[in-house]
Formats: sequence, C-alpha cells, structure tokens
Amino acid sequence: MKTLLQSTEADPAADHHSSNYPGSPAEARKPFAMDTDYLIGLICLALSFGLFIVSTKTSNTSGPLSETSFLFCYMIAIFYTLRMSTRGETWLSFWKAKNKTYQPHRLLLWLIWLVSCFSFNIPMPIFNESAPWLSVAIVVSAGVCILFNWEESLPRVFKKILFLFFGISAVLWTYYAVYLSWIYPASIFGLIILGFSIHSFIPLFLCITHFRILFQRWEMYKAPILAGILLPMLFAAGYVVQWRLISKKIQTITNSVATQDRDDFPAWVQIGQKIDDNWITRQVIANYLAYQMPRKDPSFVPETLNLGSSVRHDPLVLIAALFAKKTDLSQSERVKLLEVLYDARHYTQERLWSGDNLRTENVVTQIRIYPDFRTAYTEKTLSIGNHSRSRWRQEEALYTFYLPEGSVVSSLSLWINGREEKGYLTTQTKADSAYKTIVGVESRDPSVIHWQEGNAVKVRVFPCTSSERRKFKIGITSPLQLNGNRLTYENIYFKGPASDGASEGIRLDFAKNVSGLKIPFEMEESGANQMTLNRTYIPSWDLSFDAIPLSDKGFIFNSKTYQIKPFREISEPFSARKIYLDINNAWTKTEFDSVFNMVKDRAVFVYDNGMIQLSTENKNAIFDRLSSWNYSLFPVHAVRRDNNALLITKETSISPNVKDLQQSPFGDALRKDSLTTPLKTFNIGNELSPYFKTLHELRIVRCEKADIRQVGEMLTRNQFPADQERDASHHLVRIDNAKMTISESTDSLPTGAPDHIARLYAYNHMMQQIGTKYLSKEYLKDSAATSGLLKEAEQANIVTPISSLIVLETAQDYQRFDIQKSKNSLDNATLKNSGAVPEPHEWALIIIFALLVSYYTFRNYVRL
Repeated sequence: MKTLLQSTEADPAADHHSSNYPGSPAEARKPFAMDTDYLIGLICLALSFGLFIVSTKTSNTSGPLSETSFLFCYMIAIFYTLRMSTRGETWLSFWKAKNKTYQPHRLLLWLIWLVSCFSFNIPMPIFNESAPWLSVAIVVSAGVCILFNWEESLPRVFKKILFLFFGISAVLWTYYAVYLSWIYPASIFGLIILGFSIHSFIPLFLCITHFRILFQRWEMYKAPILAGILLPMLFAAGYVVQWRLISKKIQTITNSVATQDRDDFPAWVQIGQKIDDNWITRQVIANYLAYQMPRKDPSFVPETLNLGSSVRHDPLVLIAALFAKKTDLSQSERVKLLEVLYDARHYTQERLWSGDNLRTENVVTQIRIYPDFRTAYTEKTLSIGNHSRSRWRQEEALYTFYLPEGSVVSSLSLWINGREEKGYLTTQTKADSAYKTIVGVESRDPSVIHWQEGNAVKVRVFPCTSSERRKFKIGITSPLQLNGNRLTYENIYFKGPASDGASEGIRLDFAKNVSGLKIPFEMEESGANQMTLNRTYIPSWDLSFDAIPLSDKGFIFNSKTYQIKPFREISEPFSARKIYLDINNAWTKTEFDSVFNMVKDRAVFVYDNGMIQLSTENKNAIFDRLSSWNYSLFPVHAVRRDNNALLITKETSISPNVKDLQQSPFGDALRKDSLTTPLKTFNIGNELSPYFKTLHELRIVRCEKADIRQVGEMLTRNQFPADQERDASHHLVRIDNAKMTISESTDSLPTGAPDHIARLYAYNHMMQQIGTKYLSKEYLKDSAATSGLLKEAEQANIVTPISSLIVLETAQDYQRFDIQKSKNSLDNATLKNSGAVPEPHEWALIIIFALLVSYYTFRNYVRL
C-alpha cells in the first residue's frame, strides 16, 4: 500500500485512478470494470434512493415506511461508511493525499449520504422542496459522479463533456455548502450528542471531493473544467441582473402611478399591463409567496408563505433576492398580479381549513347531449381522498370548475352518511354565511358552489377525512358550439386536489342519432346512442359531430314556453362617426395599419390614461407603446353615451376581472353608468379577455366577432348586426357560440324540449338584467332589489352572481340560516329530465285519468 501511495502522489495530475483494483493483483484496468466495493455502493445507493422516492410519495400518508424511511437511509449510509473505512486510504483526513483508486468510492459514499440528507429534510426541513430544474441538476450531478468510475474507458471527447459537467456539479455543491454554513456551529455540537447533524456537512464533503478531482485533472481538461465552473456562475449573474432590472421597472411604474394626474386604476393593474411577461418576472412577483427567501434571523424552519402549492427552494431566486432591492409591492398586490398574469386565482382563494393532504381519487363523467337543441348536460361526480397520517384530521376541498362559454351550474349533491343529499338554492350571501359558520366554527358537513367571473365556479366541500372518501356531484348545463356545420362539446375541467393518476369513468348519451362523430379516444357502445369508457383521468378534450336541424319543440313551465331558434344574421343602420381602438399586445402592426387606413377618415381614438385621438403623425409611436401592454382595460362607460361610437378590439387571454376594479375610480365610474344600451363592439380576434367576457355577459358591451374585411364592409354600408335581444317581440336571449336564440313566451307549442333550455334562458336573462349593478355590493346583497332576479334563479335552480347552491347536514341547519327548498322550481337538474314539466291543469287531467283507470280496473274486484 505504501508503494501504491508513492506512485499516486508522484504524479497527481495523471489521467487515471490507478492501475490496480483494491485487493487484486496489479493489472491494466478493464473497460467498464467494477470492483465489489463499488457494486455494493451502487446497490446501497439504489436502495436508499428507492426508499427516499417512496417516502416523498407517502410523506403525508400513514404507514411505517413513510415514518422510518429516513432511519433506513441513515443506516445504509452508516453501513457503507463502515465498510469503506476498512479500506484505509478511503477515510484519511481531507487535507492529506488519498489513493485515487478510491475517488469513485468516496463520491459514491457522499451520494449515499446525500440521499440520507434529503430523507432527513422531510421530518426536519432545512430547505423546501427543490425547484424542478434544481432536482434535475442534482440527479445529473449524481449521474456524473457515478460515471466518473469509468473515466478511463470513455473516449476523450466524452471525458471533456464529463469534466464540463463535473465543474457545474462542483458549483452546485459549493452553493449548498455555503447555504448550510450558518448551521455548522450547531451541527458540530450535534455530532457529539446524536450524530444526525453530520448531514449538514455532506454538501461540503462533496464540494471538497469535486474540487480535489478537478485540480488533479486541471492540466489535461482545463477548458471544459473552466467552462463548467464559469457557465453556472455567469448564468446566475445574468439572472441577478435581470431580477434587478425587473424590480427597478416595477418600482418605476409604481412611482409613475403615484405622480399621475389621474389614478383610475390601482398601481398593480398598471404594473401588470406594462411589465415584461417572462419566467423571471413571475418569480420576482411571486417572491416569498412561492419561493424560499433569505431570512434576517437564522432558523431551522424556512420562512415561507404558501400560495396553494408547495413553496420551493430555488438557488437563483434566493441569490437574486440577496442582491436586489425590495419593491414596494404589498402581499395583496403580488397576489393580484399572480392571479391576472399567471392564472393563479384558484390558489389564492380564501381557505377556512387546509387541503394539503387531499387528492382527487376518482371522476365519473356522465354526459347527455341533445343535438337538436344544441345543448348538453354534464354531471361530474368526484371522490376525494385524505392522505393525512391522522385518522381524524379534517380538511377542506376547494375546486374551481372551468365551464364552456355560456354554461351554467344547475345541480349540486353531497354524499352525507352514504346518502346523496341535493343542494338548495339560496342567495350567495346566505350560502356563504352558512358555510363559513358551520365549517369555521362547528366543523360539520356542508358543500357550497359560487359563481365566478370568466366562465368558472368554485366548489367547497367539508370535511374530508382519511377515514373515508368524500363524494360530491356537480351538474352543468352547456350550449354546444357551432362551427360551420359541426357541433362541438367541450369537457368541463377543474383545478383542485391533485388528480394525476385518478381513475375516470365516462358515459356518453345522445338523445338523437348523430353522424360524423369524432372522439379523441375509443369508447365501447353500451346501448342505443350510448358509449362508455374507463381510463386514467384526462382533463381537457372535446368531441364533435355533424349538426342537425334545430327542433321546433318547446319546454313549458309555469305557463311559459321556452323555444330555441337559429340565430338570424340581420343588420341595422348604424353610422360610426367615432372609432375607438382597444390596443394591446394581441394586435399586430399589419392589423393596426389595416384598421386605421379603413377608418382614418373618421375620428379615431385610443385609451392611454385618457382618450387620445390618432393621426397619421402619432399613430406609430402610440401603437408601439400600447402594443407592448399585456392587456387593456378599455373604459366602455366613457363612450357608451355616444350612439355613434364603435369599439374595435382584439383581446388577450389575460386581464383583471371586473370585480378586481370594484374599489377603484374606474370601477366606480363603471358602476355609476346606468345606460342600458350596450356599446357596439367588433372583436377581430378569436377570444375575449376575462374583463370583456364579463362585460359581454352583462350586456354592457355587445361584442360581435368579425374579421377585418367584414368590419370594413359593415362600415362601408353604415351597418351593424341588429340587437335581436332588444328588437324581439318576445323575451329573447342570444347564445352566441351555439348561434341560436332562446325565447320566452306564452305561445302554445309541441312539448319535448329538455328543461335545460329554460335554465340557459334564465341565466342569460338574469345577466342581462344585472348589467353594471354587478359592481354594487349593496345591490347584490339587497333582497328587495334582487327579489325578482332571485325568484328567476330559484325557478331555474341555477348558480348566478346572486345565487348559490348549498348542501347542509340537517333540516335544522337549513332552518337556522333561513334557507328553504325552492318551490315550484325545476329543482336540481338530472340526467333523467328530458321534457316539459306538467302544468297545474295538466296535473289535474293526469290525476283524473289515473282515478278513472283505477276505478274501471278495480270495480269488478269490489263486486266480488
């Protein structure tokens, strides 16, 4: 062994580990050879890593494995340490030269200890869950360490790549060693008592071993080693610079808002409009809401604020936060920006109880499609599992369901003590009060569903315990989308407790035969016009089929007849003297130039903290500024009084909701706009922002989809599509995506239409009546002002801005909160309802007929 040490120390830069295996005769190293010690080490690493993976998957569940996996990983690390300690040169002090034969073994030993570190971090967190890129980097670093054992067998080009990644790996472990340095003093003391604190030094050992190997190979692989060290450092430096620039821009916009003459919008709205939308911006905004940040006072527990998902440890974010000044953004402003820019509304909603341990275990989707009424009814039954260690831990399930345009929730059920209990419709205020009282104070069984902007609803279910799965059902009535000569059904998807790996059963039922059916998966026929499928849950999909003529049958209820008809494309005279362009980054320069050239002979305006008239001289500069905005919020209330005004817009997919603007001067002005005539608007894009969707639903704007050519033709002819909702002799609503209308009248028609058309009518009619009053808290809560609308919602049993569905545990609970079952209503929708509900005089005829049949049937038996 002494001879071996002398030979290795004589040439520390030699490009080899050794020509000898430990315990074997001197011989040339064989390609991809592996000694017994290294093989045992690989087995220990694989076993330890497997236990760690299982423990992360079951960290919130009961069971001995999740609670003791750290001890197993710890014992495996001790075992391999003791084994390699008997090999002498492996365990010499760090400042002395070591036999290079054992360099791969030492790296493997530290990897085994590293797995034990991360296992120990589960019961005692020093740092949070790693960011995805960091997890990949750690796994790649481990792979590089393992591959180092076969360095001699690799071609030279692969050796260069190996040491490039070795340099990157060295920087990674240097970061961890520095990050953990603040607990080294306590760890040294802990070594004497328990020995577990050895884990805090493992990144330091890996760092030292990496740099020792890099120094030994420096002469032969100088370029790749230097590149590997510099690349992550330069990337981190560039990231810090970008972080500082974004933080500075946020502060600049904030200061600019404070010095503006007008303050129509809150500062966060203008920041969201003008900030660069990229992944670094998202991290700057999220900050401590989603990432582990530096602490002023050292602590063994990381300081974090959870944003609906696990807070992550990202070295780039943490380093940048050390070198950048903090912005003046408050927590509420950060939340608003995340909601708007990154669709985080589901995760920022108020919670009464945690839902960290919940999972969506099973989804049953039942769909009934009425092709001749361009309508579908979908029931989603979800089963929720609680994977908490505690058998009695109660948690709250929070779901957001995203509905196709124009859809409305028409049923809710919750299983209580194994029995399905159907929801009662009441005001949103009563439902919210009852739910919060029972869940927040009494901790008993309720479920509630509320309407939200942007074609969404939120569902709360409580309590969810580990003793049994919790089950609820939601029913949605939807119009089918007509594209050309085909009808499309969109599946309803949701956000909520994790659904990856959940099972799903689908049943599809057509009320009429259809042709040209296209489904993105194979289904089994289970009957006439029925198909079924069982699979792993997939959230987003749609199906389409050839459209058939609309039925002329109606649905009769409470002496009212509801009927659908095709939408008629008719125009009315309209002279657009003032044109308003709603510019944002959805517009292209070509589109802007085309529209401007088309309307330049009229007065053309854009909005930028005030109306600005466009001219040939200023249009390009103004477009360059406005087209960089992530979204626009055109003040429709400022131009609705002008009967000759026309708005042309192209919307982005993001924007604040109308409710987000409620407390701003902009929201106040919109609420005070009492005009009932909607602003005529052309949408030259394919979608509407959440802001414009709500304005369109509330009939504050009348948004007609058209391309630039069609807009030009309408302007040339001085025409605009007629408002059939206002011009009809009967009460009538438009269902734009289905290209049909639904009318309410007293006409006598053949019956046979589903009750869903009455529900769709009621929803659209209510939104039409609410209008700008939607922004008034007093209006939505005032039972006297909304009694007529609430009656309409109760009759149709639908969830709207003023009505919610709730399920409570007992009849006494309903009585206590003055929630009564709706009388003379359509009640909760079901898959069985398919036609008209009998009128009172029809019920009388049915009863008389039944009595006559009974009399003639049983009179002979009476005589006998």
